[in-house]
Amino acid sequence: MAQNLPQRLSDTVLNLPELKITTCTQYSGFEQPPPPPPPSPVPPPPPPPALQGDERRPCSVIRRMVSQAAMRGQRVVESEYRCWNLAVWLLVSLLGSLVLVTLSVLVRLANTVQSPVRTQYQVQLVNGRNRCEGRVEVRYNDTWGTVCDDDWDMVDAKVVCRQLGCGVAVAVGSSSQFGQGSGLILLDNVDCKGSETDLSQCNSLGWGIHNCYHYEDVAVTCTGDGTIRLVGGLNSCQGRVEVYYQGSWGTVCDDDWGNNDAEVVCQQIGCGHAVSAHTNSYFGYGTGLILLDNVNCHGNEQQLSKCNSLGWGNHNCGHHEDAGVTCTGLGSTNAPHVVNTPTGAQRVIWPTQVTAETTEKVEVTQSTTTVTTTSQTKGKPAIRVVNGNSSCQGRVEVLYRNVWGTVCDDDWDMPNANVVCRQLGCGLAIAAKTQAYFGYGSGPILLDNVECNGNEPELSQCFHLGWGQHNCGHHEDAGVICAPFMLNIEIARDLRVTERMPHTTGPPTEGMVRLVDGQHNCEGRVEMYLNSGWGTVCDDAWDLPDAQVVCRQLGCGEATAARGEAYFGPGTGTILLDNLKCSGMEASLQQCSHISWNVHNCDHSEDAGVTCSLS
Repeated sequence: MAQNLPQRLSDTVLNLPELKITTCTQYSGFEQPPPPPPPSPVPPPPPPPALQGDERRPCSVIRRMVSQAAMRGQRVVESEYRCWNLAVWLLVSLLGSLVLVTLSVLVRLANTVQSPVRTQYQVQLVNGRNRCEGRVEVRYNDTWGTVCDDDWDMVDAKVVCRQLGCGVAVAVGSSSQFGQGSGLILLDNVDCKGSETDLSQCNSLGWGIHNCYHYEDVAVTCTGDGTIRLVGGLNSCQGRVEVYYQGSWGTVCDDDWGNNDAEVVCQQIGCGHAVSAHTNSYFGYGTGLILLDNVNCHGNEQQLSKCNSLGWGNHNCGHHEDAGVTCTGLGSTNAPHVVNTPTGAQRVIWPTQVTAETTEKVEVTQSTTTVTTTSQTKGKPAIRVVNGNSSCQGRVEVLYRNVWGTVCDDDWDMPNANVVCRQLGCGLAIAAKTQAYFGYGSGPILLDNVECNGNEPELSQCFHLGWGQHNCGHHEDAGVICAPFMLNIEIARDLRVTERMPHTTGPPTEGMVRLVDGQHNCEGRVEMYLNSGWGTVCDDAWDLPDAQVVCRQLGCGEATAARGEAYFGPGTGTILLDNLKCSGMEASLQQCSHISWNVHNCDHSEDAGVTCSLS
């Protein structure tokens, strides 16, 4: 039956020429009866052309049409799927970006919220000429304490200066310059990156953890625009007002100068309250620039530079109009007062010291009728040195009428220093220091224009202007550095020697160092001999451990200060070293870590220097 099916279908098509097949007929095994024949009068049409290929299979045609329709539908679905994929990808990307932005905002908010907690620790500089220099002290748990100088360098100092609003750091020092602190040592091994806003954010051993003594207390000198100093007064709290701006000191014109302006100055330098605002160059003519004029303060500003004025460098004045102030001073119980002289001028009167009761008693072996006299007995005036790191160096102070006072540095030189060293029982003088090298003193200035021959047994026997006669301020306090007495025995017996024995050295060798342009052989600009020439060292990262290596290499004892920014003047020639990092234990600078020889980003305005304790 199945084999005869094509023949039957073919016969049916031939016999029914007008039949249009629209469906597929499934044969069930029996033949359908043939249709009745057409009427005889009508001649039959010619037979249609024979069907070929799939035209003889109607089911194949339909399947092809269905397949094409399905393919078109699949392509539509795939196109829509691709569109949805793109939309979903864009949405996910947008959500991811929103998440990242949200996290960034939250982190910034967290940092903002935490910053007040980190900056709650106050910092102050003590025993300097103003609030921007001195021994570093930090407050923790309502207690002030010092900072040890282990690992301390210019980067750490810059953070302190920034926190105090004092500009940039120009020097780091030790306790020999601003005195030793007392109480707690709160920080040690401080290591700042330089971007911190306060010292407590720097790495350290932790609060109160250290292995130091107070002779290792660190100090900083900052200089920033608006820094104030007083010059030409009897002490550090009176004098001609000078202000620092863009690398230079200048004076202030007295136009509109009044008590509110003086009050701001006194508060800024930590000298209490204003007693008087002086005009007409009361403390002498200044020199250089006149930086401020028509200053008009309300009295509550933190800095004079914050008051209204004509602007930096704008004025119509001369130095005969330099302004000055007199302040009460810190801890003063007897404030000075101003009186008018018969000529109409103003004069500041400081209370005299009461000397009826003294803290020292003089033992007498004979009773005399001179016990009731008010004059000072003619015993030896005592002498001492203050703020040094030994009993043989420091600011020179003398005792006169039971009052300690300082010595002005006018005409101060090595013969004078030798007399002091001998009177102290120390060795020969190494250096005669000027310009308050060991910090500002207080009280009266007792001697000025001292001129010794060098063989006097006491400083008071040298020529001077007379007790209490001077034209100086404490910024001119004299100091000395003496050798220990045992060194002096080996050097010379002649007490009139005023110069150090010359060093007998051969030609310089590779790696040799020297100090240039200091007041003695143990301070100055650091220079190293390399490749048959002398060159300097850049002050980038220059600190006390580096200075310590130099002092040890030269046989100059301990380092007391690491100087930067060409403190001893700019050198010449090659800059040999930069970014030096010594631990302090090396035998020479060559052994310290540094970048490649002759590689630097410096000029000679950044030449490094040192001050050592002994020669």
